[in-house]
Amino acid sequence: MAIFKSTKPDSLASGANLITLFRLLSSLLFFCLAAVYHRELYNYLGLGLHWLGDWLDGFWAKTFKQRTILGAEIDIIADRVECLFFFINFISFHPDLALPVALYMINFAFVDFYLSYQFIKFDLISVDFFYLVDQKVFKLNFSQPGKFANSTVIPLLLIFLPELWPLTLILTAGLIWIKLRSIFILRKKKNQAA
Repeated sequence: MAIFKSTKPDSLASGANLITLFRLLSSLLFFCLAAVYHRELYNYLGLGLHWLGDWLDGFWAKTFKQRTILGAEIDIIADRVECLFFFINFISFHPDLALPVALYMINFAFVDFYLSYQFIKFDLISVDFFYLVDQKVFKLNFSQPGKFANSTVIPLLLIFLPELWPLTLILTAGLIWIKLRSIFILRKKKNQAA
């Protein structure tokens, strides 16, 4: 079947890309249901679909050799769209957490988005190959522990330990510092290569 075949980096269609689009649409459906019916359960179901789909599209792309530039781009965008929808709903259920959520979204949807998109400038297929440019930037941001720290730790703290919101502010500020430092390192490397 075509969805299992390996693809070239400049391909537009792949099974992994279909998974990314499916997880985007399915999670958005639940986020919209959460907003319309004001049911927090739907919001968490949308987040679960986001996390499961994000893992699955990456696993699929690696396993079936379907890493594509378009896939990396839509994955980065889908992550931010899904998180923004989740946290907009989350604030409506937990308005007292608006400050840590806002700071985290500045980090994830703006600073980290900019950093993640730098893979294009280095002619990489995706962020998974940043180790070819800089090991430290890769380990802090795009290794499995780096990705987990960036996209999962703060949401889990806000969901399960909301009383620790000052800690989430400190951790998010640390993430922003790491991202800005990483951007500076990559800009320096790009200028040296030019």
